[in-house]
Amino acid sequence: MKPEFYAKQVFYFHYRGEINTEMVLSLARDRAIELGIRKVIIPSETGRSALKALKIFKGTNVNLIVVTHYPAKTIGPKGDIPIGLNRPEYVHVKRFLESHGVIVIQGTRPFAGIERSMGWDSPTPETFIDKTLEIFGSGTKIAVEAALMATDAGFVDEGEVVVSLGGTYKGLDTALIVKSSYSMHFFTHFEVLEIIAKPLHPGVRLPEHVQEGWRGDVDQYYKPIDLKDFEM
Repeated sequence: MKPEFYAKQVFYFHYRGEINTEMVLSLARDRAIELGIRKVIIPSETGRSALKALKIFKGTNVNLIVVTHYPAKTIGPKGDIPIGLNRPEYVHVKRFLESHGVIVIQGTRPFAGIERSMGWDSPTPETFIDKTLEIFGSGTKIAVEAALMATDAGFVDEGEVVVSLGGTYKGLDTALIVKSSYSMHFFTHFEVLEIIAKPLHPGVRLPEHVQEGWRGDVDQYYKPIDLKDFEM
C-alpha cells in the first residue's frame, strides 16, 4: 500500500533567467537519476544550455533531447540575437551535440501555431493556454511546451514520465517532472507531476532582460561559441 504522501524539496530562485542554468541542470540530473527517468528535455535556442547539459549529464544513462526554436531572432540589449540551432551560426553546435548522442528536434510550438499569425494577443485557445501557464512563469510554459514537442516528434512516448526544463528569455530556470502526451491530447493526458525548481516570482513584463528580477550574462549571446570549452 502506498503512503498517503511523500515530501520532496523544491528549489525557488529569487531571480529568473540564465543565472540559474547550471544549478537547474544539476538538480534535473539528480532527480532523474533518483527516479530512474531516462529522458530529459532541454529547450535551447542557441545551444549554450544544451552544451552545458552535455557536460553536467556526462557519465549518466540519461538521454538528452534538445528542442530548438525555428530560425528567428530575439531582441537583446545590443541588437538582435539569432536563435534556432538550424541557423548557420549554430549548425556546428547542433552537429557537435548530435555527435555526442544528443537528439535535436525542431517543430511547431503547440502554443504558438498558425493562429499566432493573427497577432500575439489574438484571443485564440493557444493564447489562453500560453498566458495561463505564464502565471507560473515563462519557464513552466516552455517546459510543458518542449515536452509536447518532443512527444509529437516521436522521441518521447505518450504517457512517458520525463524531466522537462524551461527558462525565461535566455538560459534555464525551471525543471518539472511531467507525464507527457501528444499535443492533441494535452488536456486529457498531460500531467505535471513534480516541480523540481522554478523562480519564486514569474515576471510577465517585456523585455525580460531589463527586469529587476532577471539575471544572466547576455553578452555571451553576441559572441561565437567555442566548442573547445565543451570537448568531452
